[in-house]
Amino acid sequence: MNNTSIKKLSSTELSYFCTQIAMILKSGMLIYDGIEWMYKDIEEGNVKNALRILKDELSSKTPLYKAMENSGYFPSYIINMSEIGSVTGRLDDVMSSLSEYYDRENHLKSKIRNSVFYPAMLFIMMSFIILILVTKIFPIFEEMIQELGGQLSNESSFILSFSTGIMTGKFALSFVLAILFIVGAFYILYKTDNGKNTFNKLLYSNLFTKSIMKKITAYRFASGMSLLLSSGLNAESSINMLLDIVEEPTLKNKIEECMNSMSSGNDFLESASKLSLFSSMHLQMLTMGQRTGEMDVVMKKIANIYESDSNDSINNAVSLIEPILVGTLCVVIGFILISVMLPLMNIMSSIG
Repeated sequence: MNNTSIKKLSSTELSYFCTQIAMILKSGMLIYDGIEWMYKDIEEGNVKNALRILKDELSSKTPLYKAMENSGYFPSYIINMSEIGSVTGRLDDVMSSLSEYYDRENHLKSKIRNSVFYPAMLFIMMSFIILILVTKIFPIFEEMIQELGGQLSNESSFILSFSTGIMTGKFALSFVLAILFIVGAFYILYKTDNGKNTFNKLLYSNLFTKSIMKKITAYRFASGMSLLLSSGLNAESSINMLLDIVEEPTLKNKIEECMNSMSSGNDFLESASKLSLFSSMHLQMLTMGQRTGEMDVVMKKIANIYESDSNDSINNAVSLIEPILVGTLCVVIGFILISVMLPLMNIMSSIG
């Protein structure tokens, strides 16, 4: 099968799939029968295509994780976790945890998309208004100035003032178009691996987004470790597995740092404290979780805390950006209009 043309399942689709599989396993139904029911009930789409391949693979007695890998529709994370669940006999619990994990990931991604949408719409609206002013409104004023200018003794000063307005509008339009071009080029670049790496580096180095990205990294680290620990793996095995399934560059570097520290003889908590991801209070929670044998529960709690903090930080950033963009829109358009209206008002008062 040519996997290059296959689109991976989204977080929402993966959450749905994991929820259904967990229900099938807990009911005692055979996985093949359950997937066949799912295939018959669901409408045409990416999930149905994936289920069709899984059904065919499972009919040949292929394990679920191997069938998922052969289909090409599933990321390595869910495949590896399914294999762990199959080996440990806790596949139903793993699938339930994966469903929650992908729900949280989908919520976080939606939050980020929505936080970008409104400022982007404001910027597009500002670009559209400036475009209308420069291409439609300014020519009308220019024609009026030229028709009236001959009757005035100081027409050169009026024309000069009007030209300043024209140049101001054209400069604003050129600036907006340049920004739109850069954003478009950056979006295309983001679709590549190098583009994603560059984008992440910018977010982590930017003064305004650095704190938010740190919280998101802490959330993803804690969420992944919680899922792996709850599957029956120890901390060392979990960190090794997490490195193989994480794709985000900064988080991958953090995991490698933790692994190198553990390889030098430090335990997991000592290594995690060197990453500067968790606060001292959360590290204390992890210490208590390690002593009581409930590290996975504490990790899940910390993941929820950082997820909430990330949402709050994103909301605060958006609430700050929105009035700045609105104010900028008003100032730019107001300046352009005033620079054009003033000479016209002077002309009309001179005629009167």
